[in-house]
Amino acid sequence: MVLRPISSNCGWNRMSCPYYQDFTRTCIQYFPRVVQHSDFSVCESDDYCDCLAFVALHAGFRCKYQNQCLEDLVLNQPVLAKFFIEDDRTIQFFKQMTQKYCSSEQNHVNCACFRLWAQGIHPPVELLPDGKKFRLRDLVLKKEITLE
Repeated sequence: MVLRPISSNCGWNRMSCPYYQDFTRTCIQYFPRVVQHSDFSVCESDDYCDCLAFVALHAGFRCKYQNQCLEDLVLNQPVLAKFFIEDDRTIQFFKQMTQKYCSSEQNHVNCACFRLWAQGIHPPVELLPDGKKFRLRDLVLKKEITLE
C-alpha cells in the first residue's frame, strides 16, 4: 500500500480508493447506482476522497434512508444534469451535506429528508438535509446554489 498526503481532508491515504479492488468497485454493493454516475478514473486517483460513496462508507455509519435518497437523486434528475452537477463546487457541497447528515450517527436524525421518511412521506428530490431546497437550473447554469 502506497501512502502519501493529499490536499483533501483524507490525510494520509492510498493512491486509489480502498473500495476499488481488482478492477471492481465494491462500493456498488451498497450503492448500486454509483456505476451510472461515476467512472473508474476517480477510483484510480487520489481524488477518490471526494466520491460520495467513499465518504458515506468511510464514515462507518449510514442513515437507513440514504439509499432511498440516493435512488431519488439518480432517478429523478435529468440524465444530462449529471454532467453539470459533477463540478468541484457542487461535489464539495454534496460531500459536506453527506458528512454532516447522512454519515453522522448523531446528526442524521436532524436531516429534513430523514424526518419525512420516518413519517412515511416521500421527500421531494430537491430537498436538502438542512431543509433548504436546491434548484437544478442553478447547478446547470453554474450559478451560485440558490436555496429557497
